[in-house]
Amino acid sequence: MVSNIWVEFAFTAMSTLLMVELNNRNALMRTYSRMVSCSFLALLTMTGLPQLSLKSSIVTMCFIAFYLIIWNCYQDKRSTGWTFYAFACIGLASMVFVQIGYFMPILWIMMMVFTLSFSVKTFFASLVGLIVPYWFAAGYFFYTDNIQGLADHFCEFINYSELFDYSQVTDHQVLNLSFVTLLTIIGSIHFIRTSYGDKIRTRMIYETFIMISVACIIFIVLQPRHIQELGGILIVNTAPLIAHFITFTRGKFTNISFILLLIMLVLIMAYNILVPESILL
Repeated sequence: MVSNIWVEFAFTAMSTLLMVELNNRNALMRTYSRMVSCSFLALLTMTGLPQLSLKSSIVTMCFIAFYLIIWNCYQDKRSTGWTFYAFACIGLASMVFVQIGYFMPILWIMMMVFTLSFSVKTFFASLVGLIVPYWFAAGYFFYTDNIQGLADHFCEFINYSELFDYSQVTDHQVLNLSFVTLLTIIGSIHFIRTSYGDKIRTRMIYETFIMISVACIIFIVLQPRHIQELGGILIVNTAPLIAHFITFTRGKFTNISFILLLIMLVLIMAYNILVPESILL
């Protein structure tokens, strides 16, 4: 248990540093602010305690790395190298969470509409990046004479037997998801109303966050047993949205809203730690 805590701490620290770099490199905020990384760390801590999920931590970190790399391709349809590295991160995440492959069509749409980098070359670069981790994994499975393990891994991708199966959903998960979804809605509405103040490239990034957030929520509804992994991806996209709301809103109402959201976060965190988890259905 102690070793797991330190591993989780390492992944959390690395993910937070990547969020800092994502914020700095893409100027997600019009002013100097650490609210993106602070929001991310607060939400990740709230949802991660007391139950630890190494799979979720790996998927979360890989998705941040994907964002960090893919925006180097902005308006460059010949950026096969950056595209390859970005989708290699998705491939690494799929090693522990193969269902992340369902995001591929959405990520290609993102390249068409937002990064404006989609072409035949970048399309095939994304496919090669996605499968390159399996070149090494296949060698390991062959060496250990466990080809069935590799086949079982891919079979999970088309396992629809647990669609809409809420039998294992806990009160903690519902509470966490409800709060993060609330923040997503607040942040999305705020950004849509005030996006005129940001540069076009920044708008594209935030619109990507909104699109992926909606996809995450839909996927969670479809397969709630993956709520931890999908919840991590949702937090990656929600953190910048709510950070934008907190940083660029003024007035008595928004100040009260911020205080209420902060109190709710602390109460949910305390509930997760102090109240034993129970299955709802």
